Amino acid sequence: MEWLAGGGPIMIPLFICSVLALAVILERAINIRRNHIIRPELVDLIDAIKGPRDVKIILARCNAIKGPFSNIIERAVSNNHLSREEKVLDIQAAGRQEARRLERMLIILEIIAVVSPLLGLLGTVLGMSQVFDVISEVGLGQTKAFSGGIAQALRTTIIGLSVAIPSLIAYSSFDRKVDNLILEMEKYSMLLLNKLFSK
Repeated sequence: MEWLAGGGPIMIPLFICSVLALAVILERAINIRRNHIIRPELVDLIDAIKGPRDVKIILARCNAIKGPFSNIIERAVSNNHLSREEKVLDIQAAGRQEARRLERMLIILEIIAVVSPLLGLLGTVLGMSQVFDVISEVGLGQTKAFSGGIAQALRTTIIGLSVAIPSLIAYSSFDRKVDNLILEMEKYSMLLLNKLFSK
């Protein structure tokens, strides 16, 4: 704790960034699990569908099981005045809307991954400024006098990178996971569409 306190005032925003990053990582890890998004009950329903006469069953299940997957499926079976090609475009549009919702917290991770190293750099600059102030007062002969400024400079850089690197890894991982989930939901929706439009 004393080591962290030695990093100076920049450690406060870095600590806030680390807490925010951890909260977002935990929230996204819980809420974008595959089974939480792509509900097995809906996948089984799509496999069981025979044709257009089962649309009411699909809509009833989608109303009972809310979520991104059911929203995309609802779009696939509604708007019956659209042609098959228009429905494909509609499903893709719904997929983009759901992707935006699933990515809603990731912007925080992205910002933290960018800001944390800059805060660390700011702490480094402040620490080095302190070093030069001490050197101008006591000269280079007393190294202990300016070692505190060097320590502050190094600590903020270390903490800034320690917050930024996991945040960037988590952001990239969750972003890729959302893309894969959307592609999988669109795949199942296209399978359903093929059943509904089969001759």
